[in-house]
Amino acid sequence: MKTVLPSTAHAKISCRLVADQDPAKISDLLIRHVNKVAPRGVKVTTDRRKNGAIPYLIPPDHRGLQVAASVLQDLYGKEPYRIRTGGTIPANALFLQLLGAYTIVFGFGLQDELQHSPNEFFRLSSYERGQKAYGRLLNQLGEKSG
Repeated sequence: MKTVLPSTAHAKISCRLVADQDPAKISDLLIRHVNKVAPRGVKVTTDRRKNGAIPYLIPPDHRGLQVAASVLQDLYGKEPYRIRTGGTIPANALFLQLLGAYTIVFGFGLQDELQHSPNEFFRLSSYERGQKAYGRLLNQLGEKSG
């Protein structure tokens, strides 16, 4: 057991932003808060990273989501359960910002596959299901836009 406290502490803070939040503003607010609540006598230094993804949100009534729901219903045989969830795919916001195009993304990883962890894996059945879904999505989007 060690009884001496270290003279320094380090923390890496990551924030999951939601639609209409500005990464630079949130970073400023967070740094201001940390400085405000730091105990007297504690010296706080920050190192702001230059990377920050712009939050992305597709309107819930977007036609692409309707087509995606149809694809999932065909694939699983029942109406999909709709939830609003977060993720970090910076390209989605860039496509919207630069091209004016919303992006549809399916996820087929299962909870026990431990995505982004040292022991992650991905079942071939999930991969095959994803291939079918994306093929059907592109086909149906092409039919509905033509």
